[in-house]
This record gives sequence, structure tokens and C-alpha cells, in this order.
Amino acid sequence: MRVVLITICLSFITYGAVSATVVVPADLSELSHDAVAIARGHIVAVEAQWKDDRRGIESLITLETETYLKGSLGNVVQFRVPGGSLGRFRSIVVGAPQFTVGQRVILFLGSRGPTIPYVLGLSQGVYRISQTPKGDWMVTPPMIAQAGDGPIVRGSLAPSSLGDFERQVRTLVGTGR
Repeated sequence: MRVVLITICLSFITYGAVSATVVVPADLSELSHDAVAIARGHIVAVEAQWKDDRRGIESLITLETETYLKGSLGNVVQFRVPGGSLGRFRSIVVGAPQFTVGQRVILFLGSRGPTIPYVLGLSQGVYRISQTPKGDWMVTPPMIAQAGDGPIVRGSLAPSSLGDFERQVRTLVGTGR
């Protein structure tokens, strides 16, 4: 009887602490349509901070923009991502992107009212830019999921040249798809 009572008490105590993240796969067309702004730039600052209720950690990321493929939020954009590290505390959110200073990225940003923007679809809205040994700039799409015999994907996940990727996004933005 005592074991049952302890189990029930522990169940009620941990009930409020359980949470989950569900990410619905989005293709490039959906991201382009839903984004308030699509910015290319490089990360200049990553600062973890407590959420307003001090029950979690989020990171405030600063992007110095090079260009916009849709919309405009200024030369420097700050946006939030869930998770981060503060002292001895670390918060990990599965699916949330992680950034380091100096990274070049293309971001699909959303916004609700007069708040700080956020990345659409967590990691799905982050396309990383890297340079090949030949000096060409390539855009690497985010991984959607991995399971069983192979990846579960929507759309193409092959890296593409920066110019081709930007033309594709501008076409999608222009057609309103």
C-alpha cells in the first residue's frame, strides 16, 4: 500500500514538469510562404537568458544581415531560440537550432505581433552556408528526420549552391506558393 501511495504522489509531482515538442515537417515552399522575413547573414552574438518566468532558458541570437530574400527587419536582427546554458544550468530542446558566432546562415523568420522574431519550424528554418575547398558557397538544408531504412524527407535535402538556392527561394516568394 505504501509503494502505491508513493507512486501516485510522484506521478502528481512530475505531472506539471512534463512537456513535449512536436515539429511538423515543412518544405521550402511552406517556409518561404510562412516567413515574415528570410535573411542571409552571419551570427555575431549568442546570449543565453532566463525566460520571464525563470522556468527555462532561451538564447537570444544576433544576426548581422547581408541581404533579405523576403521582407526586411533591419541590418541587425535579434531572434529567440529555446534552450541554452547559464552557469551550471543547461536547457536542451530537441529540434531547436544551435548557433555559434561566425556561422553564416539563411533564416526563415516568423513573428507574432511586436515581439522578437523566431525561427520557423525550429531547425527546419535554418539553412547553413559553408565554403567548399574550391571556394564555392553551398547551402546545406536542415535534416528533417532519420528512421529505419533511410531518411524521411519532404522535398530535396541535397546541398545546393548559394546562388541556386537564393533564386529558388525568390521564385517561391514571388509566386506566393
